[in-house]
Amino acid sequence: MPPDSTAEIHPSSRDATLGYRRFTTRDLEDALRLSQRLGWPHRREDWAHMLEVGQGIALRSDSGRLVGTGFCTDHATMATLGLIIVDDAWQGRGLGREIMTHLMALAGARPIALVATAAGAPLYRKLGFEPCNRVCQYQGIVEPTPAPSMPHLRPVRPSDSAALLALVPGNPVHALAVREATRGVVLDVEGRIGGCALWRDFGRGQYIGPILAESATVARALVQALLAGQQGHFVRLDLVDPEPDDGWLQSAGLRCVERLERMRLGSLPSTSGLTRLGLTTQTMG
Repeated sequence: MPPDSTAEIHPSSRDATLGYRRFTTRDLEDALRLSQRLGWPHRREDWAHMLEVGQGIALRSDSGRLVGTGFCTDHATMATLGLIIVDDAWQGRGLGREIMTHLMALAGARPIALVATAAGAPLYRKLGFEPCNRVCQYQGIVEPTPAPSMPHLRPVRPSDSAALLALVPGNPVHALAVREATRGVVLDVEGRIGGCALWRDFGRGQYIGPILAESATVARALVQALLAGQQGHFVRLDLVDPEPDDGWLQSAGLRCVERLERMRLGSLPSTSGLTRLGLTTQTMG
């Protein structure tokens, strides 16, 4: 974070009654209310986590009202953008484009990824972003789910921390997910982790993510292992390029409630080893 987190990053928007500043802890309560008005599930803690892994901007009116927000999160060799919000009362003034311009400047020369809503996608295309993945948001109350029969699955242990961090080295977002996980499952084949899925508090209940695996089959087994014995919990996960057959998720009580595009600006770094088949969150990537 910048040393002077209250400093203006731009004297004003095109509207002289508005000004941009670094997002700080003093903005958290107003940002929470802003997202609640949109029906988003984020808790104050979820907003605060964004400050730990990146930089945010707050757009306020001259009366002090929080009008817009946006975050650029740090994935070392790339960045992700999220929590891009403009208050409904201020829509149609080009503020979304302004916020995006500031966030892209924070990302610098790094490739950028984001998850686009249907409303936001046209703007992102105009700014040069291209679709690269499909994302399906699943959520629901977990129904009785049998444990998978795949061998070598086991719960995450405290001693796994270093190995889990090594799956995505130097990535602050991944490190936050590992630290905040309350449960997890790994595929452990003779001491080598061939997949992991983490269970964390988020929004209305729990969230499964990230999901890293060698194949969709492994990812499915990891998720089923986490859902087994958790009936009654509200759970959400965001799957990347999921397989068409989602009957196994529906039988567990989870439905696809939204289909989105993941978009990129620039060439995203290639991954070695495990593939990200479930996001850490939509806002963090």
